[in-house]
Amino acid sequence: MYIFMTSTYPNDKAKQAAETYLKAMTKYPDDNSVGTSLVQVAVKATLEGITAISVYEAKKGKFEEAETLIVNRMAMFNDIPGYRWLITPYWKLEDALKLIGM
Repeated sequence: MYIFMTSTYPNDKAKQAAETYLKAMTKYPDDNSVGTSLVQVAVKATLEGITAISVYEAKKGKFEEAETLIVNRMAMFNDIPGYRWLITPYWKLEDALKLIGM
């Protein structure tokens, strides 16, 4: 299972977001027993502000623990005005194929 995180925030909040990111990673570091970070952070500037994405691969049977780790991190950004985030799980191909009987 892959976990995609997408964040968008105003340009003028970029420094606050970066500082919060460092605090979140210190408080809730990656835990290799529950998953692996595939894309730590990829960032782009848009007309709506800054958009950042991260991709995490949860180990088999560890989705809930991996999701909790990510939610705890993302909750630290809630005090930044205009900061919005979304967590979206995706199945791996072999799991998705099982859904259609393959």
